[in-house]
Amino acid sequence: MDVPRLQDLLDLAEPDADRFLGRTQPMPKLRLFGGLLLAQSIAAAGRTVADDRPVHSMHALFVRPADPTDLVEYTVDRIRDGGATSARRVIARQGGVEVFTALVSFQRGRDGVRHQAEFPRATEPEELLPLHERFADSDVPVPDWWRKPRAIELRHVDDPPYPPPVEPSDASRHLVWMRAPEKLPDDPLLHACALAYASDMTLLEPVFLLHGVDRHAKGLQLASLDHAMWFHEDLRADEWLLYDQDCPVAAGGRVLGRGNVFDRSGRHVATVAQEGLLRIER
Repeated sequence: MDVPRLQDLLDLAEPDADRFLGRTQPMPKLRLFGGLLLAQSIAAAGRTVADDRPVHSMHALFVRPADPTDLVEYTVDRIRDGGATSARRVIARQGGVEVFTALVSFQRGRDGVRHQAEFPRATEPEELLPLHERFADSDVPVPDWWRKPRAIELRHVDDPPYPPPVEPSDASRHLVWMRAPEKLPDDPLLHACALAYASDMTLLEPVFLLHGVDRHAKGLQLASLDHAMWFHEDLRADEWLLYDQDCPVAAGGRVLGRGNVFDRSGRHVATVAQEGLLRIER
């Protein structure tokens, strides 16, 4: 598979007012990567909002699996434009069938109290190998997908769960450096979209480490159900960001992933939460 260029994936066509078309990317399984739907929905909503209102939150629901070989149509409903806040509803469809929906909110920043989560200690990204290079010349039994570069470069601070540990481990914190490998334009919306794309790549990995589960095991079902993001500070997705992730609860065949995103100066730039489906046939 060719490495997708993130900037191209986020460049939506606009055939009509408040209607956008997003291209897709090849995937090893016939299911579109959820991070692309997240990113393109923010891009579509942002095209209908004034530039002085940056995105500050998104709440999304994955309705049904999307086809990675077909274009995605996004329709934007302009719910509200207030004095400082704009709200948009985005519905993604393929073949006229809804596959994804999101509420995206934009707001001009205001003065107020400030505090943030503690910046975790982590090995610097320059001292770590990219994920695809870890397995490039190894005989570790992972799909070829993991041996190829991607639109987002990942550098795991600790061992990634491919393959999983033989025994479950205490993975209360799972740290991953990430960035877009190519230089992106100075467009805050584009960088927020790129982070949304990246946020869906590793968020549920702690559950595999906690339980010693092989994510490629036969009979394993894994799917994103919903996803929420809050953007706290301006950020650059083409510079290293540290993703501090954990999985506080798993029950009813579902798991909850949480993540704090920091830039290298230690600023807490975003927070992420996602519930996923995880079932294993014994």
